[in-house]
Amino acid sequence: MLRRLVNAFFQHQIRFLRRFTVRRRLFVTFLLISIAPLAIVATVSFYYSYKDAQQKIESFSMQIIHQVEINANAIVSDYEALLQTIVNEDVVQTDMKGADKLDKLGQYSLDDEIKRTLNVKMRSNLAVSGMTVALLNDKYSMFVGNRMMPPAYSGTRLYRETLGRADGGITWEAPHLNEVKGFFQTGEKVLTLSVPIKDRWRGTNFGLAALAVKPSAFHPILSNLGEAEQGQVWIIDESGTVIYSEDEAQWGEPLNDSKLISAIADRDSGSGHFDYKAGDGRKYLMSFTRMKHTGWTVVNQIPYDYLMHSTKKILTFTIVIAVFFMLLSGYVAMLVFSSIFSGIYRLMSSMRNLEKGDFKLTNVQHAGKDEIQRLTSTYDRMVDRLNDLINELYRERVVKQEMQIKALKAQINPHFLYNTLETISSLAKIHGVRDISKMTSSLSYIFRYSITGEEDVVPLRDEIRSVEHYLRIIQIRYGDRMSFEIEVPPALQNCKVLKLILQPLVENAIRHGIEPKTVPGTVKVTAVGEGDLLRLVVQDDGVGIDTDRLMELSGLLSTEMDAPRVPSSRGIGLLNVKDRLWLAYRDEAAMRLSSSPGKGTTIELTLPLEMGEEGA
Repeated sequence: MLRRLVNAFFQHQIRFLRRFTVRRRLFVTFLLISIAPLAIVATVSFYYSYKDAQQKIESFSMQIIHQVEINANAIVSDYEALLQTIVNEDVVQTDMKGADKLDKLGQYSLDDEIKRTLNVKMRSNLAVSGMTVALLNDKYSMFVGNRMMPPAYSGTRLYRETLGRADGGITWEAPHLNEVKGFFQTGEKVLTLSVPIKDRWRGTNFGLAALAVKPSAFHPILSNLGEAEQGQVWIIDESGTVIYSEDEAQWGEPLNDSKLISAIADRDSGSGHFDYKAGDGRKYLMSFTRMKHTGWTVVNQIPYDYLMHSTKKILTFTIVIAVFFMLLSGYVAMLVFSSIFSGIYRLMSSMRNLEKGDFKLTNVQHAGKDEIQRLTSTYDRMVDRLNDLINELYRERVVKQEMQIKALKAQINPHFLYNTLETISSLAKIHGVRDISKMTSSLSYIFRYSITGEEDVVPLRDEIRSVEHYLRIIQIRYGDRMSFEIEVPPALQNCKVLKLILQPLVENAIRHGIEPKTVPGTVKVTAVGEGDLLRLVVQDDGVGIDTDRLMELSGLLSTEMDAPRVPSSRGIGLLNVKDRLWLAYRDEAAMRLSSSPGKGTTIELTLPLEMGEEGA
């Protein structure tokens, strides 16, 4: 009975409210909701302002250290990436591996090559004061900048800790002086990161690489955190040694508060905050977070004196604002709701017209930045886009019909041409001219393959067969000056690829790579399946591409399709292939170009692996 009475009363109130517009209902609700909380806040402002300020400071402190953590991780990742690039340099992976077997002249040449490579990387990283690469067992070492190891280095701490890691990962050492006594010991503390050098083919360690980084590399992430009275921030390692702080004298030294280190170590969570009373009797808010990658801990210390000072300011400000907004609530409500509903009414009118088929825009001035103005702007763009799509669809249908008519008209001459080629091939066989027979047969096949069928996707075996015929024609022309290799696993013969996607790349390799060469050359076409991807590679050992031209082509291949291109007589085939890949696969496909002058050029296509039916 009581439940029915409550429900009836509730329904009666709803019916009463529905007599008024949504605008009026929201206006009254806004006044009630805004004035009541303001009165409550004014009554209990001190208590809630204190709690709110405390929570905000705690949250802000955590945000600071998380931001410091993010920036520190970014810096660490940058230097680790730099170290990995050194490890993966060809001069390190190939030439340095056999340094101990070189004669003096060979070692001097290797020294110069390694120094040039390291100097290039060091010049672009001002915080790096030294780079070192070395073989195992004191066989060979080379460095630029700060020398981190003596000539006999197998007994050094850097050598032991780098090669002693079971996981073979990167080792970071807290700020320290280098291990070279005398002339090379600068007295400047450096952070050291090092990693074993693994043979990229065998996976075994054959040396180590190390960087000496100035701790001041972390200065930018702590320099804008505020004055000293607002708190301090440290980065420390697991043992409590200071990795970085604003006080340079603390670098590489244990944090001079063992009680604080124990308090942080006793907390199992990766981040958090707690109250801490130091030995001088002052109370601090301590916030910390552990960096997962390095195991370092970022610690932020804020005095409670500073917290309370800010809280009193917040209290005064809250009271003034509460009184002010209580007086202006009515005015703000009228102004805000008028600005909202005027746009809504215009939008509703335009939607009713759109429902009737009228694609006129709302004709509202889009000077504001509120959600209603953005919604109106979005709606106008949608209506405009609908008009464009309708017109574009119409144009596409007209163009498609015209292309179909032109294709039907164009089929007469191609059929006549490849039938004529077949006749020439037959006559060449009768008269014993085998080269002409082979060339005309191959040309006839290529021509028939290029114009037969409407499908744009074909089995890989058909595409490879077309390339083989093309290469046979070219081989007859060049004789012993050109040879070719094609390696396609049987399991990939039926996978689907774009039609005529390889022939332009092979033609480009012969024309710009093999033809200018004075000695015989080879073109190699390979296909490799890698998970869900198919990798097609066209490689030649021709004259290669100079650096400027390679940069130009790489820039064109990385440009969006609708971006303007600089006209060029070279690279057109590459751009056509790139555009066809983008149209067919969008971002799922990639095209990469690499080349070395005098050594040849490699073009690699990566596209989704799609298997066709057997025998298709």
